[in-house]
Amino acid sequence: MNAQPDNPDAPKILIASASVGAGHNQAANAIAETLRLSMPQARVEVVDTLTFAPWCFRAYYAGGYAFLVTKLPRLYGWGFRMNDRPQGPRRNLREHLRLFNERQFLRRFARHVRRTAPDLIINTHFLPAPVIARMIRRGLYAGPQVTVVTDVLVHRFWLSENVEHWFVPAESTAKRLRAWGIEPDRITVSGMPIHPKWTEPLDRQEILANWNLPVDRPVVLLAGGAEFTCGPIVQIARDIAQRSGDAFVAVLAGRNKDLLGRLAQAPEAGRDIVGIPFTDRVHELVAACTLMATKAGGLSTAECLAKGTPMVLLKPVPGQEAGNAEHFAQNGAAVIARDDNEVADVVVRLLTDRDQLARMSDAARRLYRPGAQTIVDTVGRMLGR
Repeated sequence: MNAQPDNPDAPKILIASASVGAGHNQAANAIAETLRLSMPQARVEVVDTLTFAPWCFRAYYAGGYAFLVTKLPRLYGWGFRMNDRPQGPRRNLREHLRLFNERQFLRRFARHVRRTAPDLIINTHFLPAPVIARMIRRGLYAGPQVTVVTDVLVHRFWLSENVEHWFVPAESTAKRLRAWGIEPDRITVSGMPIHPKWTEPLDRQEILANWNLPVDRPVVLLAGGAEFTCGPIVQIARDIAQRSGDAFVAVLAGRNKDLLGRLAQAPEAGRDIVGIPFTDRVHELVAACTLMATKAGGLSTAECLAKGTPMVLLKPVPGQEAGNAEHFAQNGAAVIARDDNEVADVVVRLLTDRDQLARMSDAARRLYRPGAQTIVDTVGRMLGR
């Protein structure tokens, strides 16, 4: 998304993300849209940092992540823990080598920053920040950069020098940044940035009618991942429908035609289960459903908070996803299903306990913070707007 007002003196803002999973780009676009509404005079450019890297690095970085979290989650969790160090401010040799290697692959991105000379850079992934930090240190970029952390459990890879301000989703995230030597006044517990449409008031009955969903049955919204399906989603949907005896299960299938086909062939299709193809109106479904069973991604959970929707979190991948899940479970907004077979049991139990659903909904609303607006307001002050 690029906004180019006619005024050449309008501030230029670069939002740098990376397509490792879907959440980082979603956060970038949420901030860009909020900037468009709050600072229409700003010239905003959103870039995927990986598009500036050679194909081999993109395949290793994004493709390797997708493969590990779907096929080898325990190995991914082991790697997450092994690389999540040191705990203090000083860097070790392995970190310096990693950063040197990444800089070599992102030289085209550095040249883009020099050529466009933005007034301020917002990072929604940890990859670009150290590259920009080195440019600042060498006098190749004169503006400030800020970083938006998109997971509750912040990994060591997020640490970067020369970051003017940090925006984090929770106090526990801020605590870890402080342990790395970042001053408290440079950290704002902003919440996660989500698209402004998630905060718009909606009419549940109207949504159910528009989507042809039952008004007299509990609606369970099931999602297995934005870019790839995690777990036996069709079987989970069927288990929920069969064990509850009353629930209607709407499955977010995205662009996964195979999943849509298998859902359509299920014996419960149409009567108790429906597949939802890719749509930009997921916020309507989240607002209207009784509860949502989903992966514990940073953005998807933040969106549920905005709508006060209780969450059943599918077996989390060790690492940042597990950290997100534990945070929301401990704060009463979610229940974690520790394996695929447990999902239906948890959902059915919650559907029969309306009091707990109400408490979870209240907890979700308490945890919600207007992340995108907080970030944009702070950026505006930094730019003197």
